Amino acid sequence: MRCFICDQPATDGPEVQGGRLVNCAECGWYKISGTALHLMRQDVRVFKVPRSREWLHVQRESGIAQPLIDSENALWD
Repeated sequence: MRCFICDQPATDGPEVQGGRLVNCAECGWYKISGTALHLMRQDVRVFKVPRSREWLHVQRESGIAQPLIDSENALWD
């Protein structure tokens, strides 16, 4: 599979509440909601890669090991 943020090779874990658990060498572990995936696929949206990685980093520093990207906090380009 490919990372939803940066499109680099990634591995995915089991489905998580309608979304996916992703592990990317560049972006790290994160969850993406089914709603965000739907918007991405339906509207052909792409992430702002540097800002999304920074957001993930801040979330991890605050103690969230696998931050959840959803339709409310997704940083679209």
